[in-house]
Amino acid sequence: MYNPAIILGDVNCVLRLPKAPLRDRSDWTQLDSDILAHLIQVQSQIHHSRWNKADIRFESQGGQVLDHSFPPFEDFVFAAVYIRQLIAEKDRLLEDAVTRYCKFVECQVRPAWVMHELESFKNILTRDAFMLPGYTAREVFDAFIYGAGLLHKIPKEADAKRKRFLELYDKQPRYRLLYSLNGSMRMLMNHVGSITMVIYRDYSHWLQDYSLPLPDTRWHARLFDIRPAT
Repeated sequence: MYNPAIILGDVNCVLRLPKAPLRDRSDWTQLDSDILAHLIQVQSQIHHSRWNKADIRFESQGGQVLDHSFPPFEDFVFAAVYIRQLIAEKDRLLEDAVTRYCKFVECQVRPAWVMHELESFKNILTRDAFMLPGYTAREVFDAFIYGAGLLHKIPKEADAKRKRFLELYDKQPRYRLLYSLNGSMRMLMNHVGSITMVIYRDYSHWLQDYSLPLPDTRWHARLFDIRPAT
């Protein structure tokens, strides 16, 4: 029997595997269906967003910016709301979905592969941000999301995220800061995309083959649709 080589970081080698059986059907809950479906939804929303399609680049010479392109403010906020769900301590959507998937997939290869991608995702968060040494990617992201008051009210003056945001915004060249912020987010989403493709492939056939409860979600892309009555 032909056994394809499994390479960590290469999603195509995992997608070439035959579909994986489900373990312990009786333990599956409605929440398992909902969490996996929500990860797929979040990844899709970010993938199809204007933020993800925007160029991230700059050209400089002698400290002067010659040309640049970054996602506009509204496009960044749209993506950041979803990315926050993936990494926030109270949500940790990506880790939650991966844990559930690994619990149920009847395979020795896939859990090791997706866990490696999850660890790579976490490593990006905790190491120096893209082109901005001295600050981790999480610190830069949190500085904009919380320190700038994008998702919650403006924090107190002594708040660490507030201080970090002001330090970054006032002292770093704007083009380098935006390049680091958006570039780090793109790097994170590369791993989210690979993990989601693997989970979606198995989850979609589990729903049908094992008659699992369908996800009880309302798809965000259609929340504001007004469809004529049929």
